[in-house]
Amino acid sequence: MPDKKASVIGATLRRELAKMKSRPMYLILTLGIMSFCYIFFISFFNEGQLMKMPVGIIDHDNSKISRQFCRNLDATQQARIVMRLSNFKEARVEMQKGNIYAFVEIEKGFSEKLQANKRPPITFYINDAFLTAGSLLLKDISTMSLLTSGGVQQKVLRAKGVDESLIPGIVQPVSIDTHMIGNPWSNYSDYFLNVFFPGVLEFVILMTTVFVIGIEFKERTSRHWLRTANNSFSKALIGKLLPYTAIFICLGFLSNIILFGYLHFPLNSSLFWMLLATVFYVIACQSVGLLIIGILPVLRDSVSIVMIYGMFGFTFTGFTFPIEQMAYPVRIFSYIYPIRHYFNIYVNQALHGVDIRYSFGSYVILLAFTLLPAIIFVRLKKAAIYQNYPIK
Repeated sequence: MPDKKASVIGATLRRELAKMKSRPMYLILTLGIMSFCYIFFISFFNEGQLMKMPVGIIDHDNSKISRQFCRNLDATQQARIVMRLSNFKEARVEMQKGNIYAFVEIEKGFSEKLQANKRPPITFYINDAFLTAGSLLLKDISTMSLLTSGGVQQKVLRAKGVDESLIPGIVQPVSIDTHMIGNPWSNYSDYFLNVFFPGVLEFVILMTTVFVIGIEFKERTSRHWLRTANNSFSKALIGKLLPYTAIFICLGFLSNIILFGYLHFPLNSSLFWMLLATVFYVIACQSVGLLIIGILPVLRDSVSIVMIYGMFGFTFTGFTFPIEQMAYPVRIFSYIYPIRHYFNIYVNQALHGVDIRYSFGSYVILLAFTLLPAIIFVRLKKAAIYQNYPIK
């Protein structure tokens, strides 16, 4: 009996492999998109974060101190002074053109006021429409402004004969001891790729699952599909989805190996737990795809639903905007996305390295997604037998 069951699933599997071979669309959906993402984004973020972003300078003072400030700012990691401007109007035009992300204006008499303790301002404007570029430049310009102020204070105190050992305490009465948990290097690729790759994978899995089943309805081949599986719909589903499950698990494993092995992203627990989460995640996404095509067994409409569902996936992970800060009715929707629970596992295991029992709930929820096909099993089976849905 088990041999007969295996042979039926094997026949369905061979039928699906033949379809994959006959249509390039299958390979593009399964391997092409994810391979492109891996190559493109790893090469795109090879430096870890944005470097040397263009900045403009309006130096009305043109003193030794203001020129030193400009040189120091140009030497920072994120800023590069690409143009010296004569007035605010000119700088604003350059920013509106997108030639610079920020500009700094140093007023006339800056050096004299600084040495006279008159607190001259350093004014800077940052284009926060580009949030990442704006945030990084804000950090560098603010830091450089504070260092300039501290440096001048240090020189003044030395000139007044203050004991060298007392100067640091006067310039900076409170020392700052910062610990950036999870991403101490402020590496943008650490922050982005660990969520982006699973997010794209989720989208590809949903689209593939809906497509490979929906195309059977559209081309009226669902009865042949069922006959191949000896009229057992459960075996037909297993035989059809099994090759894709294997491919997506391999792609997920490859993603983990690239991120934690090749790129050395933080991994403070065993790689096994992330690989296990990947397996659960792939199966959970396929289950959601089955639910969508089961609710609406029309290829075009189901693909549209997948696109809408997938678009909100990144939002509901909580990596761009904390879920806890969302309105409660909106927060509930985060639970219907497998990526949200995968992200929780990633934060707990890879970043924080906490005991596995704190991630147990997320693993269970991912497994619970596999129950979703039971809701639409009968409806999907009838659609395959009666073919009573529009072809579109």
